[in-house]
Amino acid sequence: MAERGQVSAGWVPIAEQFPATLAKDANAEVLKDGQTPDAYGLGIDKPGYLYAESSVPAGTVWNGISTVSTPTYPPATATWRFAHNRLWGFAATGTTLYYGAYGYDSTYIIQDLGYVPVDSQESGVIVQVVPFGNMIAVFKADCLYVIKNADAPSGNFVAEYVKQSSGLPAAITGNVIAIDNKIYWANAAGIWAYDGNSIAELTEPIRNNLGTFSSASVTTFTADFAERKMVGRYSGATKFIIALGDNPALYDYSTSGFRFTTRTIAGADAEPLLVSKVAFAYQYTGDIATVGFDVKINDSWKTENQLKIRPASDNGRIEVALTNALACRRFAMRITSMTASLYISRIFVYLKSGGVLGYSNK
Repeated sequence: MAERGQVSAGWVPIAEQFPATLAKDANAEVLKDGQTPDAYGLGIDKPGYLYAESSVPAGTVWNGISTVSTPTYPPATATWRFAHNRLWGFAATGTTLYYGAYGYDSTYIIQDLGYVPVDSQESGVIVQVVPFGNMIAVFKADCLYVIKNADAPSGNFVAEYVKQSSGLPAAITGNVIAIDNKIYWANAAGIWAYDGNSIAELTEPIRNNLGTFSSASVTTFTADFAERKMVGRYSGATKFIIALGDNPALYDYSTSGFRFTTRTIAGADAEPLLVSKVAFAYQYTGDIATVGFDVKINDSWKTENQLKIRPASDNGRIEVALTNALACRRFAMRITSMTASLYISRIFVYLKSGGVLGYSNK
């Protein structure tokens, strides 16, 4: 593998772990295969292949924050939800969460105190109340409280302040969803998750380059619940998808078209290198496919001639000489277009090091 400190001559793979997740903040030279500093429009339903998504999923609407009609005998003017077999309500400018007696969905009957104070650490107003797992999340603009064991028939609830949490913008309260007993939400600082024990920052790899992955760009969350994928949407269009799991993967769909950028390879101790050819292992069942791509020589992108693939069989490999074969310290490439239904499984570069344009090999 050609990485910093390990430059060698011959064919080496520069990308073979697909689909690649966004990792914008790190130096592109230290990225691992399966990470990309810049990409959008990737297909993600066929692991092991790079391809252009022709129909971006919209996800399924989550009804966990659906409201219910104001119950009979309400204690206050409030927004009401029915969750964990009881009513929950919060006023537009209050710090109190009301709850009704267990088992009553249309009549407010007080049980115990009938409310939970949500102001133990600050005095901001409640902006959203969301059931997840057996808990209730109570969002404010700058923080999060949680009521654990909210499904207990006995009541006597306490709102716990979640340390190091971030809140939900008061003007965009639809950016929240529960998947697999975890709650996910967006704010100006990125996308977050809470499982009842700890906060996770899903967008940490792009923290300083959030792009579409924030409340500034999306207003609602949907999901593919079976595949555990969260979808951020705005005005009926999908802007991003996050594949959830131990290592969440970030995919951008905010820009029309397609782009995939490889990590950067560099010589040890700034030793020069030269890439003279690239190759693609592919799968394609049509007559002809095209690939548009650029190469990056140091810090300058240069456009290559469009590659045309006329496959002899459904699976093949094609090599192409670069028109921009120049000695450099750093090299990367990006695919800017590709034919629909063309699936690339590996990308190779033919790498030479030293002895180029006056440079000598060690």
